[in-house]
Amino acid sequence: MRKTFQGYVEVGRRPAFRRFWLGMTISRAGDAFTTVTLAWVVLDIAGPVQLGVVLMCFGLPRIVSGPVAGRALERFRPRNLLAADNAARGLLIAVVPCLLWGHHLVIGDLYGIAAISALLSSVTEVAEAALVPRLVDDGQLDAANSLLSANWELAYIVGPAVAGVIVATLGAPFALLCDAVSFAVMSVICVGLPALGPASQTATTEKAEPPRRNVLGLAILFRFPAVLVLSFCGFGMLFLDGVATVLYPAYCRSFLHAGAAGYGILMSAAGVGALLGVVAGAALAGRLPPSLRIGAVIATGAPLFALLRLASDLPVAAILLGLAVFAWGPYSVFERTLVQRLVPDDMRSRLFGARIMISSLGFPLGSVIGGVLISGIGVPAVILAIACSYLLLGLLPLLAPALRGLDAAAGSRVQDYRFDPDGA
Repeated sequence: MRKTFQGYVEVGRRPAFRRFWLGMTISRAGDAFTTVTLAWVVLDIAGPVQLGVVLMCFGLPRIVSGPVAGRALERFRPRNLLAADNAARGLLIAVVPCLLWGHHLVIGDLYGIAAISALLSSVTEVAEAALVPRLVDDGQLDAANSLLSANWELAYIVGPAVAGVIVATLGAPFALLCDAVSFAVMSVICVGLPALGPASQTATTEKAEPPRRNVLGLAILFRFPAVLVLSFCGFGMLFLDGVATVLYPAYCRSFLHAGAAGYGILMSAAGVGALLGVVAGAALAGRLPPSLRIGAVIATGAPLFALLRLASDLPVAAILLGLAVFAWGPYSVFERTLVQRLVPDDMRSRLFGARIMISSLGFPLGSVIGGVLISGIGVPAVILAIACSYLLLGLLPLLAPALRGLDAAAGSRVQDYRFDPDGA
């Protein structure tokens, strides 16, 4: 634990990374504002099905724009693209309160704004992973990536509660303006990042790679059976998160009879649980064999989530959801670390690009299906369906031979199973 803390301190001493981390934290907090505020706006002017479609529009276009953003970052200065991306998205979000004040907002406007924002956001999402190795030393990558993962959870502790209070007191338009300002701040911070050249310039002295027939890189997943299993698990986790994201506002409104502030409190409780799970996960489950570690993290939160069906009021629901998300918190850290150890350097970028194309389908697909399920079978039944799905998904890594083959190596040293294409 002391070594981990020292790593965080060392990374924090890097001015460029510290600036980038701060910008990402502010931007993530703005994203939390958008999620809470737009969810309430959509439920006011439409319903849960339309909310699912809006959330789908916020995620699905990244399947197309992700590879384009990657190529753009190879040709142009990253800080210029990041500044332009965040400035453009800030302007898009600022359009929504203007339409609300003018009483001209219709659900179709939100579909379009969400889709365009998602197309642009791939620049920041890809750059977050691509820039870190250029901002810190190789030995600091683990600490840097952990801090960047934690800022999302930190943003969702503060953002939803503040957004809920602002919506309840000042109204949704003002909350959306706060989000637009967060994008503007991120844009200014990006301008101040080091003037790193395009990624392609760093490879000018290396032998050019021959063109690949498999442009999307999906076939590379089949060379790593364990990574393929983890990719299915990741898709499932994002799918269920999409269903749950649509569930939460409807759960607050129709089951707990809580308002926007209550919804914000519930989301903040989930953020606290996730952050604590990320911080404490390695200490609690890091020594388990890989298959058991991944499976246990997925399945442990399911019974707690199912108890939301019996929650009598908001405080009880917030505690239960916080505990459930605490159990799920370390999943992304464990999975990302395991994949990085299994895949060699010269294949990692292609493989992660292929994984992003797959995982990007999970959340928006889950959002749409979640809206349909809530309208069709009701909130209580959807709660139980999500809990059962987590239990079933947790069985996949436990039963998959590709992951079970890693368990023996885990008893000796992690390096013993690095870069093994067979996952054994």
